[in-house]
Amino acid sequence: MRNRVVGNLAIVAVIVGVMTCAPDELCFTENGSEVRIDFKRIIYPDTDSAFTENDTLIFLQIKALDTDSVFVQMDTLSTVVLPINTGSDETTFLFDTERGAYALELSYQRKQRLIPADCGPEQIFDELAATTFSFDSLAVIQPRLIDPPITNVEIYH
Repeated sequence: MRNRVVGNLAIVAVIVGVMTCAPDELCFTENGSEVRIDFKRIIYPDTDSAFTENDTLIFLQIKALDTDSVFVQMDTLSTVVLPINTGSDETTFLFDTERGAYALELSYQRKQRLIPADCGPEQIFDELAATTFSFDSLAVIQPRLIDPPITNVEIYH
């Protein structure tokens, strides 16, 4: 009888252990809150065609407007991943480079959906758009922020 009770307790312990681990697996999400920006150079081999290649810039600093946070300081990059303001529908980034100072205002839709009840609401950032910018030109390549980040914006110099 005692062996049966110990055996039943062991089974209950395993079931409880599995149940406590399940939410982590169920709560997995690919949604992110960082935007990836690639810097490109436009090459015109002739008047009828053009292509792009990665462009490396020297950044004195990159920060978000209305914050004290500096995300990049004195670095040479062709790609940067920056956190958006998750409490707002827009974020403005200020880029101070050796070529000059630039600004980029991004807007996005904040949406929530419920995944399993133990996980709480999932935040989704979608419909990314460049509302104001001082770079030569740019293109929004991927309007949804995912994790790990893939290229959302290409900036052409």
